[in-house]
Amino acid sequence: MASDADVAVITLAEWFANVHRDTEKAREPFRFPRPWSERDPNADVTAQERAELEQKLLARSALRDR
Repeated sequence: MASDADVAVITLAEWFANVHRDTEKAREPFRFPRPWSERDPNADVTAQERAELEQKLLARSALRDR
């Protein structure tokens, strides 16, 4: 799991590399690999599954009365 500092360092390094890149040779901005996987758009749950999971979460939440 990446810490906030890890995310900040990756973001800063990526920014620095993109600011100083040769835009003629590299037209697309550079993106450093992340220590976490990219979000899979097909990994989402159905509306019914989401509702069931939200109910389970609310049942365990300390803030459910608010």
